[in-house]
Amino acid sequence: MGIFYWLLAAALPPSPALFEKLPPDYRPLAQNLKLTAKEQKAWVSLEPEDLKHQVLIALASEPSAADFVVAHLGQESRDTVEKVLKVIAYESFWIDRPGTAEQLARLGKASADDDLMLDYLDSARRLEVHALRQILDARLASTPDTAPEHASLAQADDDWIALGRGSNLPAFLRKAPPLFTVVPADRAIRVIGIGDFGTGSSAQRGVAHSIQTMSVQKRFDFGITFGDNFYPSGMVSPRDPRWRDWWENLYAPLGTKFYPTFGNHEWYSPDGGVSEIVYHSDSWSMPAEFYTFLAGPVQFFAVDTTEISAVQAGWLHQAIAASTAHWKIVYGHHPVFAPEKTAKSLAEQRYEQEHLWPIIRGKVDAYICGHQHAMAQLAPREGVRLYMSGGGGAPLSAVDAAVNRTQFAESTFGFLTLEADPSQMKIAIYDAKGSVIDSDSFTK
Repeated sequence: MGIFYWLLAAALPPSPALFEKLPPDYRPLAQNLKLTAKEQKAWVSLEPEDLKHQVLIALASEPSAADFVVAHLGQESRDTVEKVLKVIAYESFWIDRPGTAEQLARLGKASADDDLMLDYLDSARRLEVHALRQILDARLASTPDTAPEHASLAQADDDWIALGRGSNLPAFLRKAPPLFTVVPADRAIRVIGIGDFGTGSSAQRGVAHSIQTMSVQKRFDFGITFGDNFYPSGMVSPRDPRWRDWWENLYAPLGTKFYPTFGNHEWYSPDGGVSEIVYHSDSWSMPAEFYTFLAGPVQFFAVDTTEISAVQAGWLHQAIAASTAHWKIVYGHHPVFAPEKTAKSLAEQRYEQEHLWPIIRGKVDAYICGHQHAMAQLAPREGVRLYMSGGGGAPLSAVDAAVNRTQFAESTFGFLTLEADPSQMKIAIYDAKGSVIDSDSFTK
């Protein structure tokens, strides 16, 4: 879940001890927050001023607190403002709030800190672009797919998404290459899958070590990633030293190639996405923002779920319809359904349910994702099996196994494996030590 991991699964409102440490004007809105026991304990230990900052960041995800948040931004530290602006840039309700972009621009103009001014202006730009895209998308929605102008409107939508992100990813890298093959059709396959891992932490190294140990026992044909490959904002360039320290040293020893997808953190800097596509090695190959390939009896569809453009949606629909593979697997970053029910998570799930789910439901065998820093399996829906592998090394998220027909969910570091032949597919979830904690097998 990236920079928002402090907004974890719903539990209880802030305790009386927390309320007592907050300024009076913070208390009415803070009572709407839901905190786990672990968060309650961590927050109550903060100094009053630090607690106030933390609560303001959390309130930025609450629509009812929008006016309050903007009114207090000019009084906050640079670190707090930067974190709040991250939330504003990616929470959809801010787009519909009148005057937000103008208010952020005024705050930027008044700031004596040049870097902070740029952060304010960047957030204002994102909101303005999103608002203008709503006009474009309304026209696109009313234009039949068969109309000649549909393609140009869809491409404009894709371009405006890149503009809103401030991304340096050119249009030709946002288009899927032709279908390619990584394992011959007559072979069974064995695949490793990791998500939310690129932190350089001891947790990431522990998971990587367990994967290396498993690979020695039986080699993987290739790997896939479920996004948030490098924190906090993707790679700086193809020459970023983290490629060596956080990728090659940990995963190249497997002796196989990974086919990654983007997470939301790849889009937190202009060069994050393009750096991961341009970089190539024996262990890393990302041909485009979204793409599809064949491996044994399986066709894999790698998608970018942070914002699903009309171009990507049309491509995925057609690629799935054209596939003759025995098994079809879609993988990306955000869950369609998750073992979590915070307001933020529910909003993200609704987005995927509106933009991704209609394309894949009833048409593919499984969807695998990350984003929530946990490991999970949810009950199949409309023929699609649902798995989560977000425990690759980033700080863990809480889970709520009582929601969304969750069959298994654990807040633990780990990874998953996928094995498939023409008669059976098996997906196993492992913890950081390499022990199986859940598995699923099915035939077709």
